[in-house]
Amino acid sequence: MGIADLHGLGSVVTLGAIVAFGVAATVIAIADRFHLLLPRMRTLLLGVIALQAVIGAATWLSGTHPRDDLHLLYGVVLLAALPLADSFAEDAPPRAQAGVLAVAAAVGLALVWRLSVTG
Repeated sequence: MGIADLHGLGSVVTLGAIVAFGVAATVIAIADRFHLLLPRMRTLLLGVIALQAVIGAATWLSGTHPRDDLHLLYGVVLLAALPLADSFAEDAPPRAQAGVLAVAAAVGLALVWRLSVTG
């Protein structure tokens, strides 16, 4: 398994992590109850995305480049989306905070789709 294969596998793991986070954030927003699991899941998801970005950088440095240079931009935006959403919702009530993070997960899903198209 080469580094490009690892990056491909990482994209599937990242997709699954974003879906799980988005579902959890949506359920928490609908239930209107803050759950301590949400910040932990957010941190874990950010770690998964960051690891995928590092593997992507290693793939690029190894000489395997994406089909479209927009792939690099989408990767950076995906890495920044969750901390940015979290900073917007930092002082919000639990329901609103979970809602903002659920929207960030939906944006993340769209970005992963664009990453798969441009990769």
